[in-house]
Amino acid sequence: MSADPYQSERRKYERYNVPQLAIAVPKRQTSQVARIINISKGGMAVRYLDQNDWLGNANAVDILVNSNFFMTNIPIENVCDFKVENEVSFSIISERQCCLQFGILSSEQELLINDFILTYSAGNS
Repeated sequence: MSADPYQSERRKYERYNVPQLAIAVPKRQTSQVARIINISKGGMAVRYLDQNDWLGNANAVDILVNSNFFMTNIPIENVCDFKVENEVSFSIISERQCCLQFGILSSEQELLINDFILTYSAGNS
């Protein structure tokens, strides 16, 4: 019997909640935004409206928080994508969560990720 991947903690880095509206946009022809819900030095989780395949074949994302913070071409790999249960039982809005692992980051991108965590996160997830 194989272990459930959602029950085993495989992360190498501590995750931090992101309470402010921070979004990720896949680098592809047409894409919708996703809300970043947590982040670490190794990856992040995003939630998006369940309307279509959010990530597609994209292998990089842009990250932005209002007009104050912007990172571009952050290399990523899709770890998992699953439907999120609605907190309100009668809601017709369906969300999915996509868990991403960062690829090899440049030293500038690593600094920006660290800055994002320090500035826009709110403690452990």
